[in-house]
Amino acid sequence: MNNLSKILICAVCWASNAVASSPAELLDQAIDAYDAGFAAVDRDQRLRQFRRAELLFDQAAQASDWGNASLCVNLGNAALGAQRVGPAIVAFHRALAIDPGNRQARQNLEHARTLLPDWVPRPDAAATGIGSLIGSLFGASTQRSTDRLFVIAAVAFLVAALLLAVAIRTDRKGLRNLGALIAALWIAVLGVAIWKVQLATPPLAVVILPDTIARAADSINSPARLPEPLPSGAEVQVMEDRSDWLRVRLFDGRDAWLPASSVTRLPG
Repeated sequence: MNNLSKILICAVCWASNAVASSPAELLDQAIDAYDAGFAAVDRDQRLRQFRRAELLFDQAAQASDWGNASLCVNLGNAALGAQRVGPAIVAFHRALAIDPGNRQARQNLEHARTLLPDWVPRPDAAATGIGSLIGSLFGASTQRSTDRLFVIAAVAFLVAALLLAVAIRTDRKGLRNLGALIAALWIAVLGVAIWKVQLATPPLAVVILPDTIARAADSINSPARLPEPLPSGAEVQVMEDRSDWLRVRLFDGRDAWLPASSVTRLPG
């Protein structure tokens, strides 16, 4: 049997084991790899074990449909152990999207940010905390809830207008009062919807590839927008999406273009 055949057989066996693994088995394997990373003395071996733990935690998180905050925190910790700051920050953000009050996720996110170069602009901690609180109050999809409010406001307006029109024609005080009540509801719902639109912030993303050059335009031939490449872990706001390129805004107000493949968008 030649070497290529052996490699193919090993790959098939590995894939079969991966498919057969249940979420609980994946979690046990991830914890074992994580513990092995802590116990390893050799640096390369330690990085390999933490990277393996990261991959296994990622599979377990996907199996749970990204619904477990603690699992996302463990994923982030394993990524930090593998010295992958960008994926770690993404994982901690995922945990906070599930559970905005998760103290460990918040503390580990702040720690991960300290590993970035000092020149990299960071989100204000208070602002991100308020953003998580707003997300918990209004649900995971602010855009969907805002659209729903506009629909409710439109229906309330139509009903109020119809009731008031009938009340004027028939001179019925009860219909007039009901129409006025629904009109007041329309104004209130419309006001909340408009407030939520004003409150909305651009979606966040995290650079996951090291030394990503931020460009002045959406072209690989465009000059660099920043003096230094963005490191993995830099957080940005997505201002415009042109399929392969994203116009992003750093947290110091500067705009730049990044390849879409170099970032991971955060849930929100």
